Amino acid sequence: MDVTAMRLLAVRLARAAGDLAVARRPTAVVSAKGQAGDVVTEVDRECERLIIEGIRGSFPQHAILGEETGRHGPQGSVVQWLVDPLDGTNNYVMDVASHGVCITACLDGEPLVAVSHDAPARRTFAAVRGGGATVDDEPVRMRDPAALIRSTVSWTQGYGVDRDDATRNAAFAALERSTKRVLRTWSPSIDWGLLATGHVAGVVAYRNEPWDLVGGVLIGTEAGAGVVRDRTGDWVVVAHPAVLADLVAVLGIEPAG
Repeated sequence: MDVTAMRLLAVRLARAAGDLAVARRPTAVVSAKGQAGDVVTEVDRECERLIIEGIRGSFPQHAILGEETGRHGPQGSVVQWLVDPLDGTNNYVMDVASHGVCITACLDGEPLVAVSHDAPARRTFAAVRGGGATVDDEPVRMRDPAALIRSTVSWTQGYGVDRDDATRNAAFAALERSTKRVLRTWSPSIDWGLLATGHVAGVVAYRNEPWDLVGGVLIGTEAGAGVVRDRTGDWVVVAHPAVLADLVAVLGIEPAG
């Protein structure tokens, strides 16, 4: 398996999709997506088409799961790509420069190659399992954080999380009391880059979709973070080892295993 070629392809496609999104933003047509106030544009679909065609052209034997168009390719493949072509569409349509592209290749269900691309800034974070993380092809490693109470932590949650979710609200309130600040970018592709460079000490993900979560965890851990998943499968916490245990305790979650 040519992991180097997979990484190069994912980087190239993420940058191409990000450039397309930035160029098309002034004319993007917005429509509703689902019942929870989410939105989608035709640019989301164009970017996903670009990425899927690129993967199928280079690796026709691989399966693909796209956020907008679902499954493609032979579904029995041991390799499956996860594609979020325009992560942060709500920000995008408001012309907030906080959106990106997430592409992950999984082998037997575990992330092998991951790319998280900050489209407006044209910064590309990538990782290969066991090979470290990079930003724009240069090695990147988390800095040592301050104590949790003096650290910023990113929060991200799935589309299906209700605003009255008691578990979510209790955890979020506890996090606000126990950190310097809780950052909500509404674009995990941005959060993973902030984590890898040490600008946030951790990322807390509650019931997130896989497209913008699985690869981000790989980027974070390859940049030096630790990861804790809970027994319910609802929580994934990725943070510098110096604050990880404190963060899990604040959230009140029970680690799996």
